[in-house]
Amino acid sequence: MVADPGECPGVCERPISYTLDAGFDPDQRALVEQAMHVWERGTGGRVCFAQGGRDLVIQKVGRPEDLEPWDADWSQHIALSKAGHIWIVDDSVSDAGTFRALLMHEIGHHLGLGHVEDTPMSYMHSRVNDTPEELRVHPRLPERDGRDFCAEHRCICAP
Repeated sequence: MVADPGECPGVCERPISYTLDAGFDPDQRALVEQAMHVWERGTGGRVCFAQGGRDLVIQKVGRPEDLEPWDADWSQHIALSKAGHIWIVDDSVSDAGTFRALLMHEIGHHLGLGHVEDTPMSYMHSRVNDTPEELRVHPRLPERDGRDFCAEHRCICAP
């Protein structure tokens, strides 16, 4: 097992094919791709994404109420990740770093990670506002998130 996926290179056995909602503007699309790249780099190449598929569909919804069919607590959320979908409430986050942090968080859920509250340096807090400014400005996969990914996916060093 690998505690830190950056310790040794990994192999992406199967790319996660994804589709982005056409409603995302070019800047938002670039931030989604940046978030994916941070996950790829931070997992030592164990995660990879390929545009044009249905493994992960990232959609924009107009209002929090639009989350209701998938989430009974919809009124408390600005995004939701479930069953191969990530829904982002339109214009819920206007700051670019916070928007990218929100995507990092939701991709983390898609990859099997849960919420953590025992460390400040994580994207996986239950509230995106709790993401440290350092991660919003300088995106990277924190050690805790990398360790949790490896625990979930049983990372090993390639021979």
